[in-house]
Amino acid sequence: MRSMQMGNIRSPKEVYQPLVVNRPEAAEVLRISIRQLDSLIRRGEIRATRIDARVVLAWAELLRFVEKKSSVERNRQPQGTLNAGTGVEAGPA
Repeated sequence: MRSMQMGNIRSPKEVYQPLVVNRPEAAEVLRISIRQLDSLIRRGEIRATRIDARVVLAWAELLRFVEKKSSVERNRQPQGTLNAGTGVEAGPA
């Protein structure tokens, strides 16, 4: 029996960010299919590595990919056009 509240104690999974994730986890985080992820890896847009027989992706690599894609999209949108869904005019990035 516990007589004390656990309070702010968090599980290790909540405290630590993984250094690497496997392909299904990476696809889930990016909200894409594993097939799309494999295509990005083959094209060299995302770098994967092997640890023994496992193919893993560094968390930092996923962040780099998303940031790169975000900056490309920001630079792509011509000034004076409306952002899809918001109706707000796009300004300089």
